[in-house]
Amino acid sequence: MSNSALQRRTVLKVLVSAPVIMTVPFVSACTSGASELHLDVASGEEGGMYYEFAQLLSSALVSSSIAEHSEALKTEASAQNLELLVAGDAQLALALADTVAEFRSQTPQQGNIQALGRVYQNYFHCILRADSDIRSLSDFPGRSIGTGAAGSGTWVTGQRILRAAGLKDHQQAPQEHILGYTAGIKALRRGEIDALFLFGGMPVRPLTELAEELELKLLDISEVLPKLRETYPNLYDRVVIPNNTYPGVPAIDTIGVSNLLMARADLSNDTAKAVVKLLATQAQQLIPKSSAGIQHLTPETLISTAGQPLHPGAREAYLEMHG
Repeated sequence: MSNSALQRRTVLKVLVSAPVIMTVPFVSACTSGASELHLDVASGEEGGMYYEFAQLLSSALVSSSIAEHSEALKTEASAQNLELLVAGDAQLALALADTVAEFRSQTPQQGNIQALGRVYQNYFHCILRADSDIRSLSDFPGRSIGTGAAGSGTWVTGQRILRAAGLKDHQQAPQEHILGYTAGIKALRRGEIDALFLFGGMPVRPLTELAEELELKLLDISEVLPKLRETYPNLYDRVVIPNNTYPGVPAIDTIGVSNLLMARADLSNDTAKAVVKLLATQAQQLIPKSSAGIQHLTPETLISTAGQPLHPGAREAYLEMHG
């Protein structure tokens, strides 16, 4: 195994052994006739799209009588969400497709997790102060970068971007700071880092707030997309962050990855089918208010799980919906 693979495995193991930062009850009322007692959703950091979506989903699972109780679990990273799923501490989990693929390749219990569907598109943000002299990834040697919480989708994809750009083995490799996006945004505000990597739906609310007080720009990192696609097929897309998604920030091409809703393999087929049909029929009600909306789930794109195996109940739902 290469040193880089060992490093990824080490960081993933460190992360997934960590406890959940906070578990917040979203709905606790009992609903008679629910098919499951508990369906907890491992999500992400407060203020992020993962957590906001999980709150809406948890509410819908209870109001639709799919679960008696559902909680949106605050976490720091996709890998932690998947480990909670494997351990049985969550029954559903949100995770980026490339992190799911990485996790499954390194985890003996990989068969214990299966996809229910693609719930929305994530956009890779490389954020700079507007007065930064960084114009491309070739300007990164010797600079400092916030690369995301350990094991997060931001961290996993960011490492691949740096490697594809030839920066990991560069004589003046950039100094990496493993920061969650809340800490990373604070570090960028204080000028402690030159750039910040962040993977999320649009817009990322704390980033919007930062752009309202500090002039920012986004870096086009799509130059590495061909290399990423060659190394990791079927995972990465070219996407656009539109003009003024963040106040005063011009449009930019970047890299997109699907966000998947994952389930335990022992989730009943009937429940998995009901969750998929909920996603398909209540899509508009599951869009967080802070979201631009364009990256979210649609009945047509739900089935696009980037090669990750579908739960049998989800497969039944798609066959019934699409034939």
